[in-house]
Amino acid sequence: MIKNVQYFNFADALGALKFYEEKFGATEVEIALASNPMFKDGLEQMGMTEEEAETFVMNASFKILDQPFMVSSTWGQKEIDNSGAINVFTFDSNNEEEVKVITDFYNRAVDAGCEVTMELGPTEWSSHFGGVKDPYGVEWMFNGE
Repeated sequence: MIKNVQYFNFADALGALKFYEEKFGATEVEIALASNPMFKDGLEQMGMTEEEAETFVMNASFKILDQPFMVSSTWGQKEIDNSGAINVFTFDSNNEEEVKVITDFYNRAVDAGCEVTMELGPTEWSSHFGGVKDPYGVEWMFNGE
């Protein structure tokens, strides 16, 4: 089965993972840090100290609303502009349970300090549409079908 998984890069991927876990309810979080013994022999080649390796995410995976995502740190903690990184959760706007899950997620994101890009509500094309931008520059949109 072929599937698509959104992959993020952040200067502070470990901080982003913590944010997604605490504020967005991310689950099934698996992290491979550069401090993992499998990378020990490559630290010098990567130009990384053992201390830096403790917070450098080589690769991580997690789920939000049961959808998979992946993330890693940028080399040298290079800041990256995530403008245009948009995730759209589509849902059945006639299903009260799905509407509640999306509404609760949207409200948690707003409470976590995410910037509202569009209030969750009716539009010309949907009874429930909205969006937020998280502190890492990633937009999360919600579209009821």
